[in-house]
Amino acid sequence: MKGDTKKMQLYHYVGSKNILANVSEERRGQKIRNFEDIKHWVEKTKQKIINHTLVMTFIINQDMDLVISDRHSEHVVCAGGEPVLTAGEMTFYFEEKTIEVTEISNQSTGYCPKPSSWEVIKIALNRLNIAHPEELTQAFDFRKCDNCQSNNLIKEQVFECAVCGASLSLEWNFD
Repeated sequence: MKGDTKKMQLYHYVGSKNILANVSEERRGQKIRNFEDIKHWVEKTKQKIINHTLVMTFIINQDMDLVISDRHSEHVVCAGGEPVLTAGEMTFYFEEKTIEVTEISNQSTGYCPKPSSWEVIKIALNRLNIAHPEELTQAFDFRKCDNCQSNNLIKEQVFECAVCGASLSLEWNFD
């Protein structure tokens, strides 16, 4: 599938080097190939499903695979330090014989994916035949400050650096 991803944006890790130091093969997320992989991962990692729901960290890797890990883990650790097609959080709703995704965001300050990366999420979930919303339920914009180099999560469409107060680019700028 990597050949098909040439026209899709690849996101490289842009976060803290301290977090990057935590990357290891043992801590890499679980690649999901089917419904049973999710159930197995939940049992193996002793996740606590509350009111039938569980929030997980996720990435879509370069092969268009959904990869999940505990919500408290960093996206770059889930990805094994590799570039991704997108990253964020997903909320899974567990029924007796089915799993559905009820919420999806692109919230990842380590990769800062554009909201348009939704398209690869949709492809990955459709390949797995997992029901999901028709768009991100929470979409975030990120910008790098040209002045102090800090990564910023844009809130209320205010394009101002939270660290130094400088104006931020109106266009995504993590290249």
